[in-house]
Amino acid sequence: MTAEARSLVREPTVTDELIHLAEGILVKLSGIGPRRAGEAAKNLLENGATALLSWGCAGALVPTLSPGSLVLPSSVIDADQSCYSSDPTWHGRLLNRLKGCVDLYQGPLAESSTVLRSSAEKRILFERTGAMAVDMESGAVARVAQGAHAPFMAVRAIADSADMAIPQSLVGAINEFGELNLLRLLKGLIRQPFELFAMIRLGWNFRTAQLTLAKVARLAGTNLLLPR
Repeated sequence: MTAEARSLVREPTVTDELIHLAEGILVKLSGIGPRRAGEAAKNLLENGATALLSWGCAGALVPTLSPGSLVLPSSVIDADQSCYSSDPTWHGRLLNRLKGCVDLYQGPLAESSTVLRSSAEKRILFERTGAMAVDMESGAVARVAQGAHAPFMAVRAIADSADMAIPQSLVGAINEFGELNLLRLLKGLIRQPFELFAMIRLGWNFRTAQLTLAKVARLAGTNLLLPR
C-alpha cells in the first residue's frame, strides 16, 4: 500500500510508475491482493529485476507476535497450500543484520486472498497452515519469483495481533492501494459506531509496524542485503 511504501521510499509514490532507488533497486506499488502483487512482480522482472522482495505489513496468526514484531519468513504458504522457500542466502544476511535490533521471527507466512477480519478466521488459517502470520501479497510474489528462478524474500511487520478484529467500516473505506475514503468511513461508523475504538487501536498498531519497517530499511541499507 501507499503507506507501506513510505517506510522504504521517501519521495511520493505513483501507482503506475517504477521508483528507482540507489544501487539499481526498483520499487513498484502493487496495491492490495494477490492479483495485483503478481502483476507488479512480473512488471519488475520485465524491467530488469533479478530478485523479488515482498515488503509491508502482515497480521499475526499466533499470540506470540505483537504489533511491530518483524517476520522474516523462511517460507511462504499460498492459498493452494503450495510452499515457497525464501532465498537462504538473502534470508541469512537479513537475519544476521537485524537479530537483536528488532522483535524478530522466522516462521512461515501464509497467503490469504481476502482480509481476515476476525480472530476466528485467523485461527482457522493457523490450524490449516501452521503459519505465524498472514498477508495477501507475498504468496503471489513468491510464485512469480519461483517461475522466473529469481531469489525471493519477504519482510513483513505485524500490524494486527491474532486476537484483533479488523473493523468492517475501515475495510469498506479503503481502496486497492490502502488510501482512505473519509466519507465512506464516516458512513460506516454511523452504522457501526462501536468500531471506532478498534479503528483507533489499529491505527496505532499500523504506525508501530511502520516504524519497524523504517528501522529495517535503515539497518539493511538501500539494497536490503540483496545477494549478488
